Amino acid sequence: MKEQRQSTKSDKLLNFILCIVVVAVLAVAVYATYIKLSENIKDKAIQNGTAEATVEYLAKQSGMSIEDYLAQYGLTVGDTINQDTTESEMLDNMTLENYLSYNGGTQTADEVLEGVGLKDKATKDTLWKDFMPMVPAVSIVGEESFNQIKEQLQLGDEVTADMPYGEFEKLLQEAQNKAAENGENADASNTDATEAPAE
Repeated sequence: MKEQRQSTKSDKLLNFILCIVVVAVLAVAVYATYIKLSENIKDKAIQNGTAEATVEYLAKQSGMSIEDYLAQYGLTVGDTINQDTTESEMLDNMTLENYLSYNGGTQTADEVLEGVGLKDKATKDTLWKDFMPMVPAVSIVGEESFNQIKEQLQLGDEVTADMPYGEFEKLLQEAQNKAAENGENADASNTDATEAPAE
């Protein structure tokens, strides 16, 4: 019969090291699986329309690195834009020229500026988020819609078709807030009126 050999300190140390290696490998595998699953969940949400596309997703769809994807539109990774930045935030930070390029427009920035009458106020390098509020409201919503909105909200003569969209949008927001308040007040009065009198 063979005698069982007593485990030495070096055997115990070797077993301990092997345990640490196994735990480390498992941790890496679990982490990699988690990353892949969370990526798939994010991608599915974007594809379903329940989440907005991010820079990382758009770059992946284009088969490009995030840096290269942004560079084609004059953007870089930094404080303003990173891999988690949404598409709308990314667009806001593009120049007018790059925004038109992104959307595949056939008009040049100069043609757009001339068309909306802003050649003296903006350039091709104006950021989209700064350009939009300057555009006349009628150029964005169309004449028919502009007139309907003005009539429905009972906006005065000071609201004209050439009013900058930024100002027009504020008026719309104020009108919506007022309508919501009136709706809440009406609900409260209806509740008071329908409650049974106390005995």
